Amino acid sequence: MAFDVQDLFRRHGQELKRFLRRRGATADTAADLMQETFLKLLTATPAAPVDNVQAYIFRTANNLSIDLARRQRLMPLVDNSDDVLSRLVDEAPSPERVLLSRQELAALQAALNQIPRRPREVFLARLDGKTFAEIGRNMGVSPQTAFSHMLKVMMHLKAALDRVRE
Repeated sequence: MAFDVQDLFRRHGQELKRFLRRRGATADTAADLMQETFLKLLTATPAAPVDNVQAYIFRTANNLSIDLARRQRLMPLVDNSDDVLSRLVDEAPSPERVLLSRQELAALQAALNQIPRRPREVFLARLDGKTFAEIGRNMGVSPQTAFSHMLKVMMHLKAALDRVRE
């Protein structure tokens, strides 16, 4: 099922942000969780048809909020959480997986090179951990515009990956 993410974002974004704030998220965290929710919708393939899209959006946001709270609750218990996480999984990829990964990476790089400068800057800033509010301030655009750029980049990259995986 394909969602019109931009339309859903316009209709439910602010309400979703208020919902996340009521659950205890800071303004920036609520904005990030809201954006992450809509990015998940973009790539979602629900097992069954979604009858109530609004409920689906809020459930997704609630689950992301719970996951974040769990991570924040567990990580402070470990002195060097990055070191511990790096040791948890030690699965060497198969040669086939390495080859496929290289093909996917090459396709993503080629697709990223096709993207105009501003949307690419938003994408790279987001990869660096910046919030959409920070990106918007740095680029002189609204957080929604930064999100829109990110959405377009993600759709372009997903299409490139889908072509490689076919």
